Amino acid sequence: MASKRFTRRLYETTALVAVLFWTRRGRKSTTMGSIAFDEMSKEAGSTVISASASLLLGTELVNMTVSAAEQAILVANEAQAVNSVFESSAEEHKLDYKCADAETGKVYGVMSREDFADLYRSKRLEMRLYHSRTDYSRQLVIAPNPATARGWRGTVLRDEAGFTSANLEIALREAVDPIFRDVPDLKMIYGSNLCRDDRHPFFEMTMPPAGVELPVNPAGNFYRGQDDILIHRVTLRDAYAAGHVLYDNKGKAMTYEEFASQASNRAQMPYNYDLEHKMGGSAAIDLLALLSAQQRGAQTCSFVYVESERDFRRALDLLRANLGPGVVSIGFDPATTTKETSNPTGVTITEMNGGFRAQRLVMCWKEKEPAIVRDRMKQVCETIQARPEGGRAKGLIAAATNERYFSKDLADHLGLLVPTTLVIESEGIHPAGYDKPINFKTYLGDIYCAAVNENRYDLPAGEYFKKDQRLTIKSAGRYECDVDSTSGAHGDTFVSGGLAEYGFACEQAGAFFVFKNPGRAAAAYANRRERSLEG
Repeated sequence: MASKRFTRRLYETTALVAVLFWTRRGRKSTTMGSIAFDEMSKEAGSTVISASASLLLGTELVNMTVSAAEQAILVANEAQAVNSVFESSAEEHKLDYKCADAETGKVYGVMSREDFADLYRSKRLEMRLYHSRTDYSRQLVIAPNPATARGWRGTVLRDEAGFTSANLEIALREAVDPIFRDVPDLKMIYGSNLCRDDRHPFFEMTMPPAGVELPVNPAGNFYRGQDDILIHRVTLRDAYAAGHVLYDNKGKAMTYEEFASQASNRAQMPYNYDLEHKMGGSAAIDLLALLSAQQRGAQTCSFVYVESERDFRRALDLLRANLGPGVVSIGFDPATTTKETSNPTGVTITEMNGGFRAQRLVMCWKEKEPAIVRDRMKQVCETIQARPEGGRAKGLIAAATNERYFSKDLADHLGLLVPTTLVIESEGIHPAGYDKPINFKTYLGDIYCAAVNENRYDLPAGEYFKKDQRLTIKSAGRYECDVDSTSGAHGDTFVSGGLAEYGFACEQAGAFFVFKNPGRAAAAYANRRERSLEG
């Protein structure tokens, strides 16, 4: 069976981190219980931390359609699976298995399944495996919470890891990572089927490498994911090939085809059962297009988070090395507030050659002194102007919605170096190809996403850039962005990238015009794009 194959492969490798990427109803919880028992039976004193997303409040789950009743069933099923594994395994190995209250230390004798489930649900369960009268190993059952996950040392099991919120998952990984890193024999085991949100860390972590073959296999398929983590993928087809069977409401065994054809199952088959990484989740930028663009731009596009003048000088050196003779547009999304949690300023220098774009340099910084920001932008423009071929930047497009006076001052300051257009994102426009008026923020997002998702961009490599690009979602026709709780990023490189893309709308017959009415530039861009697509 797939569970035995996974545990054998896990302990045969030196992998500290592995994933049970299994179909729903594929007995992940049972297998996690077996892994916990194996770890605890090695020697007295070992600790296993079991953190399940099922123990979170329903409002903390990504899938907000999970009702309280459904969540209660999930918890009860998990508890029953884990308890059954421990009872049968302890009897087989002749080890003494008891439960305790992690808060009070009370040790229980015989417990009913209902009592066990209640203790499991209350997140106070400590499962003890006694090696002698006084020495035991333990498993602690907790909710995945960064505050409670710190301070332990042991093997970590993360059940339903695809169903926390994305920000919570990032914080959890930072909190949990030190628990198992200081010795080579501890593990971190994730278990989940696929979440629908393609911005979620679990979605990307489990993506197979491009071109990898994953045929139906009763033992499942192993591969290394995007973070070089060992993935064991078992789809419902794989499980059926291994003899696994699901039943209908009358208790009749169903074939895979019968199960998949039920109306109630069709929508969830790709995620819950077939484990297909379908793009087009909530993020505006397609993940596969972004990863491909980053691979293409790894050597000729750069991202720098500027925290010092040394960082800025390095960024200018990279810009000099990356720039070619093409048309250059600069996107500038300013943020000059002084709070530590303020959004960073985003700067994107994009070069276009024959309709193909490359973001030669993308920078972010937090800087409270306007004079320093003006000087940095001046040096950027001078660096572009000094390149061997191509001349100065054709234009700088600055977002002026929240920093209107600063942006106007910057435009005056750079007047002799680069033509500057100020964009008010809330301003309404009606560009060609749109049925009704939209605002500039929507238009900028549309033209940028279209160019990236149609694979017309080379982009900088790096995790910060990738996360920041995918913070922006399109909901009900509008672009919205959550603040990254750890970095304060707010899609700033997405905005500056869109502004730079919009700069090419003003490039016409080799000259760059500053439009007093930015809607005129938007219409020019849309009309020219339609002609190029028709051609």
